Amino acid sequence: MSIYKRKNSRYYYCEIKINGNVVIRSTKTTKKSLALRFESQLREELYRQQVLGDRPTITLADAIQEYASSKMGSVNQENLDTQIRTLNFQLSRVYSLQAELHGLNGCHLTRLVSLRRKDGVTEGTIRLMLTTLKGILNWSKSAGYLQPDNLVIPRIRVNNQRTRILSQSEEIQLLERLRLNKNPDDYDLVVLLLDTAARLNEIQQLRWDSVDLKNGEIHLWRTKTNTESIVKLTDRSLDILNRRQTTTKHSELVFPSKKGGLRRTTPKSIQNVYKELGLQGFCTHSIRHTTASKLVKNGMSLFAVSKLLGHSNISMSQRYSHLEQKAVANQAVEILNNN
Repeated sequence: MSIYKRKNSRYYYCEIKINGNVVIRSTKTTKKSLALRFESQLREELYRQQVLGDRPTITLADAIQEYASSKMGSVNQENLDTQIRTLNFQLSRVYSLQAELHGLNGCHLTRLVSLRRKDGVTEGTIRLMLTTLKGILNWSKSAGYLQPDNLVIPRIRVNNQRTRILSQSEEIQLLERLRLNKNPDDYDLVVLLLDTAARLNEIQQLRWDSVDLKNGEIHLWRTKTNTESIVKLTDRSLDILNRRQTTTKHSELVFPSKKGGLRRTTPKSIQNVYKELGLQGFCTHSIRHTTASKLVKNGMSLFAVSKLLGHSNISMSQRYSHLEQKAVANQAVEILNNN
């Protein structure tokens, strides 16, 4: 018989053999008539999928939830959770979350972008929302679910050329102020970021088994490109890591949280210092731009800087091209003046 009850369950189960495979599902009902109906519907669905080649469908809400679950434990999970909550609310303004994912179309997204602009949010915020949606669609496609027909996600252009960086005096002032914080992690973290031009999450997930104090280098895992880079340490960063090895020797992480786990955001104590010093438009990621700009200004090529930053290609470093041109011009005039 295709439906039956298990000893440890009050529900009926159904067992269907199709294409040499056996599919067993709970009908989630104690009534035989409903169980038989469930079995019939499931058999028809499996036939369409496995024999006729139809793809299974999924609601937008379930797709979002499954995508979020697939990212559990990732370094960026806290930020992703925020984006998922935002996306759930915003999408519901233009399309029911209980509707099938494949019913989503370009008109819905165009209207969504228009509404968000009326809300007064930045283009960068809108693009981040759409990037999260794109991740959900890519996940659902790889999972084999039926996709929207010819869905085009609107392209949002964001001008990243004007990047906030620290002046030399601001950098000195920031470090001097961080030294006064009760937690030495604040100063140590910012110095490591300044001296490596690494992303915040790359330093936060740095483990002691990736630190080579003898050779003065660290092995950074680049989460964006899934590659590893070897970064040489400056003298002050090496001193910091030598000191921290004795204070965090019981942790696998170089910068563990108060509970010993992985940090996921910039500590509030550092963010408060940014505000206290009046660093308008500055965030922790701006430290990376500060170091990259400093290197280009002092003659390092864009190609070399792109390698240090862990960019997948040199086009990612084009925002510093005007600095390279100035550095080259200064080198040229120095050579010509002396010859």
